[in-house]
Amino acid sequence: MNTSKFLLSTCMQLRLPILHSLHFVHRFPAQIGRTLYPVKRQYFHPGFVIYRCTYQSDSDWEKFMTRFLYHVTKSLECYNGLDLKDSFAPTVFEDESFDGASTAFLRNHFQEWAATAPQVEQGADYCRFPASGRYRFFIMVDQEALESVLKIPNPESSVRTGFVRLANGVWEPLILDEEELEALGLSDPSELEQEEPLEGCRLEDVGWMKLSYEDAETWAFLNLGDSLDWSDFYQRPPRVVTWI
Repeated sequence: MNTSKFLLSTCMQLRLPILHSLHFVHRFPAQIGRTLYPVKRQYFHPGFVIYRCTYQSDSDWEKFMTRFLYHVTKSLECYNGLDLKDSFAPTVFEDESFDGASTAFLRNHFQEWAATAPQVEQGADYCRFPASGRYRFFIMVDQEALESVLKIPNPESSVRTGFVRLANGVWEPLILDEEELEALGLSDPSELEQEEPLEGCRLEDVGWMKLSYEDAETWAFLNLGDSLDWSDFYQRPPRVVTWI
């Protein structure tokens, strides 16, 4: 992958004219929850938003963000894409009401944000961005995820044990109708094979997955961001998706 290929993929996600001159200006988004780290935008803003879901230690959070952003820089540097670094400054939602919050709770907040964010960030309505990963997926960092990253002895090494949660912001529980049940030889939804409950959900697809933190902001956005088939990449927790 080179910078031009990355830009092409991102422009396709954000439905931008490919030949449009990309001009960046500083801004601080005004959104529910305190937004950290200045971002730059004007018709170009890639990456997934991040929800901080643990407040035990501010210093640990800063250490996590340092490691997280290191791998963003590393990914871009490998492919001569450092000119995109500033545009990847993440939008981080911080609010103590998010401490230990469920995916369902955050999904409601995310959907409210995503309904108006395209107009603020891209100068166009949400209907222009139905497939953009920025407005369909979000990252969650709870205490378990934070500790998994901080336990890595050398943050500059590639160790696939550190993860974040990547949540499908438009996910809804799968409900089969009578014809679909009949095709499976079933008469009632209760006859479906059920998994161990995760946040009360026994379905195979629970609407979120554990993803290597090294890939979460760059590779996942590039490879998953414009895909309409979540199932192509999904693995049920506690498995960690290590390559995407």
